[in-house]
Amino acid sequence: MSGLANRFACGWTRFWFTPQPASTLTLMRVVLGAVSAAWAVSILPDLQTFYFDDGLLQEPRYGAHRLGLFQWFESDAAVVVVWMAMLVSSIGLAFGRVPRVAAVVLWLSTLTMQQGAPSALNAGDLLLRIWTTYFALFAVLTPARHLSHPLFGERAADGSRRWPPAPSWLVRLAQIQLTLIYPATVIAKLEGDTWREGTAALYALGLQDFERFWVPAVVRENLILGNVMTWFTIAVELALPFLLWTKRTRWLGIGLGLLMHVGFDYVMRLGFFLPALAIGYLSFVTPAEVGRALDWVRLRLSRRVVEVASGTEAAHARS
Repeated sequence: MSGLANRFACGWTRFWFTPQPASTLTLMRVVLGAVSAAWAVSILPDLQTFYFDDGLLQEPRYGAHRLGLFQWFESDAAVVVVWMAMLVSSIGLAFGRVPRVAAVVLWLSTLTMQQGAPSALNAGDLLLRIWTTYFALFAVLTPARHLSHPLFGERAADGSRRWPPAPSWLVRLAQIQLTLIYPATVIAKLEGDTWREGTAALYALGLQDFERFWVPAVVRENLILGNVMTWFTIAVELALPFLLWTKRTRWLGIGLGLLMHVGFDYVMRLGFFLPALAIGYLSFVTPAEVGRALDWVRLRLSRRVVEVASGTEAAHARS
């Protein structure tokens, strides 16, 4: 029994705390900062509508279990200050500037803005708040250097780019969070008759208020295609937890999951659900794979800069 307990403890420690190159963590940090900044910009036109004293929600009701600075600071100026803090901290996190402060401020400001207007939120907004919570915990519990690495790595003595090791538990949290979304979604869907009957996709395609791009009538009104799309969605969501955690099928799971959500985002206006989910999918890309991809991008950008500089010099020489 003691041997089994020791093996479990070793496996637990290895799973959560084995240091890995920080490339995946760094890319997730940059994407989270960029998406959070975009979310902040997207709600700017609606600040007065949803948050100011003369807006639609003049008296938000806060329960004892809800957080948010607007419980204590009830003014239009407080709304503007919190919004600016969210924008600045998201940019700071993306660039790795004062990451410990930036991550915590981003979490608190995002939480405050979302709790101040809960009726205006969707699942993507809530998932974005979950990611900011995890990064705030990581920033508080680990050294700040783990969230301040440059996106393309640090230059080594031989001229190559490398990512120093960092704790892996934040990436593991993101993996588990993404994995749990799908069985919970399937359970919720199967409680409705339309999903069991295979017609849910047709109902979704018929929501004109949510329509993003045009879909042919043969797709929107075909019962056979509706059944295929409905049950394909259920099948993929049931399979994703197994595909993502199996080494040989991991990329198949990433591809199927992103393809499914890109399809959702094409036909319906789902806010920031796709980019928020993409952060979770990034957690399943290994540090070595992320490193190679970032190296490829860096080399292409370097060559492009050289080409532009050479073209500029040639143009000056001709003139």
